[in-house]
Amino acid sequence: MDAKQIITACAAGLILSVTTGHAQMSDAGDPTDFAEDLKRGETPNTDGEINDPWEGFNRAMFAMNGVIDGGILVPSAKVYRSLTHKKQRKGLRNLLANARTPVILVNDLLQGEFKRAGETASRFVVNTTIGFGGMGDPAERMGIPQHSEDFGQTLAVWGAPSGPYLYLPFFGPSSLRDGIGAAVDTTADPVFWLRTDAARLTGYSRAGATALALREPLIEPLADIEANSLDYYASIRSFYTQARKREIANGRTNFEDLPDIGDFEEFDEIE
Repeated sequence: MDAKQIITACAAGLILSVTTGHAQMSDAGDPTDFAEDLKRGETPNTDGEINDPWEGFNRAMFAMNGVIDGGILVPSAKVYRSLTHKKQRKGLRNLLANARTPVILVNDLLQGEFKRAGETASRFVVNTTIGFGGMGDPAERMGIPQHSEDFGQTLAVWGAPSGPYLYLPFFGPSSLRDGIGAAVDTTADPVFWLRTDAARLTGYSRAGATALALREPLIEPLADIEANSLDYYASIRSFYTQARKREIANGRTNFEDLPDIGDFEEFDEIE
């Protein structure tokens, strides 16, 4: 693997991890108080101090990833937007989400969420067959909602503590628990174990596509958050921490302190 391929794969991981918690923010509660906090450079903290004992290291990695994001990913995402229609971009996001279905299904089962596992399996069958391989989402129109699961969430359901906040080089915001979960999810991907040229090409292509598909609708929202926060690092840290809590609770907890960035039309389409 050459340097360019490493950067591509790692950058996709960065954007995937950064946006995991952001993808559902538009359905949060009243953001008025949080918007004011952003203007003052403050962040919400509903459960006491965020556990960030390695803040110096984390901030250094955050700054490094920001250089990659601003120098490579944002310009690439803008070009991608200029060359495609929003329906095409939505189709790519649907396709990538459908490809993650096996990982989501396994984690549904490991968490004992059998109803959600049934929804996951049903969505995969419907979207793969009559949804043009997953580019369409007829399952949503049939009332089968989409959700996401990962092994970090499974560990949390099993009672594993999150551990310290950790901003990983290239891969973005995480924690000790979620870092382990991400490693398990990665090794659970069949493409990870295949050493053929076709498998490597598939992996690189999917990494690049994921980076573009997830970064493009977040160009304006993240720029707005950065522009209105005196401490962008603290804002992202808080967004990630709170969003992960809601994901682990499978949306059953009301996080009213998450910002509403639903005014951005394309961002609303990530479902």
